[in-house]
Amino acid sequence: MQKNKTKAKLKAGEVVFGSEIMFPSPDAVEILGYAGLDFVYMDTEHSATTHESLTHMIRAAEISGATSLVRIPEQLPGQYPGYILRILDIGAMGIIVPHVDTKAEAQAVVDSMKYHPLGKRGMYGGRQTGYGFQMSTSDYVKVANEETLVVIMIESGEGVKNLPDILTVKGIDVVQIGSNDLSQSLGYPGKLTAPTVLKAIDSVIAVARKAGVPVGVGSFASFPQDRIKRFLDAGVQFVNIGTSNIITSGVERWREWLDKAKTGK
Repeated sequence: MQKNKTKAKLKAGEVVFGSEIMFPSPDAVEILGYAGLDFVYMDTEHSATTHESLTHMIRAAEISGATSLVRIPEQLPGQYPGYILRILDIGAMGIIVPHVDTKAEAQAVVDSMKYHPLGKRGMYGGRQTGYGFQMSTSDYVKVANEETLVVIMIESGEGVKNLPDILTVKGIDVVQIGSNDLSQSLGYPGKLTAPTVLKAIDSVIAVARKAGVPVGVGSFASFPQDRIKRFLDAGVQFVNIGTSNIITSGVERWREWLDKAKTGK
């Protein structure tokens, strides 16, 4: 199992930068890693990505030096163990769990991701031990507990209200704000800059920072520049830009370059 550079940087108080990929492509993951991103955030909640595709995408992240994070679909807490287990067992270095609204749900997440004595994850000694050639299962348990990144998503008014209680659960590494779902929960679907939505986002950032837990804002690139600066000034460390945003901005930049080249201006 590799060192989780994203987790190490967060612990050191640094800002980490990654990209959310909504389609199954190991090649795209590998390119993002070689481009220097700290992590690649592979989505299975809103995409067609399968476990088989994830296996190859996780390997691509390992090859290119990016931390592999996987967002699971929304689950009931009792379903966490089986779903999370399979993704960690194929090599993911962190799991992003959507719609965590209560302390009990947060505890169920940690229990599913950590081995004894930190949790109740089912035992496995497969590919992350080099199939037993590079590390013993007992050594892997220790390393996995240290290196696996636990990310919970706050995406509702209930989650915002319960966040101080949620963050009493030991083992949460990052709070990611699901901005779009939060806007819908608060009655302003898709209106990320509605005052009520921004107030809730600012509240989550403040509560997480007070608890010493790194925080990220979903749909980061959809906010105006002055708001993005405000988020960073407030201590947001987990920065995630969608792969589609990166591709689009790159295409736009090259179009501008070609237009200037053609006109000589």
